[in-house]
Amino acid sequence: MAETSLIVTGTSSNDYELKGRPCELSAFSYVPKERTEPIERTYFNTEKKERYTNSTYDRLFHQKEGYNNKLYRCDRDHAKSRGLTVREEEKTKDVPVLMSSAYGQRLAFDLDPPTREHVRIGHVQSEFFRRNDINIRKNKP
Repeated sequence: MAETSLIVTGTSSNDYELKGRPCELSAFSYVPKERTEPIERTYFNTEKKERYTNSTYDRLFHQKEGYNNKLYRCDRDHAKSRGLTVREEEKTKDVPVLMSSAYGQRLAFDLDPPTREHVRIGHVQSEFFRRNDINIRKNKP
C-alpha cells in the first residue's frame, strides 16, 4: 500500500500542510458532494432546483391516478426538451455555450442601417394619370 506523504505549500497569506498522495490532492480528482458556487460560475447560470421532492419509493408507488395525454411515454428525463429552459439560461451568459443560441438573433447595432440615400422614386406623368379617376382623354368608339 502506498504511504501518505506530507506536502508543504505556501501562499502569500498562509502556509499549508497537505496530507495524502498528490493524485488525491489534485483538483481534478476531488468531486464535492454539493456545489455552492455563485450563479455566475455555474454552467447553466441558474440556481439549483430540487428535481424530486419525494423519495424514490413515493415516486414509484404513489403516482397520480388517471391518464395524462400530454405526458410523453418515454423513460428519459427530458424527452423532447420538456421542462428545459435552454433559451433563458443562454440569455444570461455573456458568451453562449450553444452556438444555436447565437444563430438567428438580431445584432444590437445595424451594420447597414436602412436609409433612403439610393431609392428610386417613380414619377408619373400627369397628362394621363388623374387622382380622381376622371380620364380627360376622349375614348375612341
